[in-house]
Amino acid sequence: MIKSLRNRSFSTSMVVLVLLLILLVQGSISYSISFGRLDSFISGLNHSLASTAWLALRGILIASVVLLWILNRKLALFRAIILSNGVFTVGLVLNMLGLLDVLSGFSPKAVRSLLVDVILMAVSNILIFSIWYWIIDPPGIGEDPREQDPWDFLFPQRASIIPHYETWLPRYTDYLYLAFTTSFAFSPTDTMPLTRRAKLLMLLQSAISIVTLTGIAGAAINILAGSG
Repeated sequence: MIKSLRNRSFSTSMVVLVLLLILLVQGSISYSISFGRLDSFISGLNHSLASTAWLALRGILIASVVLLWILNRKLALFRAIILSNGVFTVGLVLNMLGLLDVLSGFSPKAVRSLLVDVILMAVSNILIFSIWYWIIDPPGIGEDPREQDPWDFLFPQRASIIPHYETWLPRYTDYLYLAFTTSFAFSPTDTMPLTRRAKLLMLLQSAISIVTLTGIAGAAINILAGSG
């Protein structure tokens, strides 16, 4: 059993762990479409069976990802990762829109929790899009060269011949770095998007980051400062 688990690729194992982390991070966001700590501060917020169903859906998806990883079912695992990350992306966007919708009604006490939420959403944003970048760009889950497939990102190691990097292939940590820099620079840094889908994903991540870090966080800080 242990020997079998050791045969899993490092990047795939990292992605499974990151999906578990995203589940925990999104579950810790105070104001969301699930149960949150800000209920007492926001009037008119009603929960329904949809909230419970949403939590159950995410839990089932992650459990499926872990099981498929253990069974080493690569194709099914890849599809489950895509579906799970898509659900997390929808959750991130809904959380952001929900916070924007009720931002003006927050009390100074609630704003302190909101600032924590901004940090959690920023972390979630980075982790979610790092997985998207890993999904679309070869070599992906198989970690095979796939030399016939077009690249989605032009890493510096791919742009020109660099000594000792002739056989270099990107791994998940490279996409994690790409997502981190995109989130805070709001644009490409050392790695350029080549395909339209890569550009659209970076556009969406940057837009969420701008709204979260500058819009929501800025407004929350102003409310907090005004209360003092």
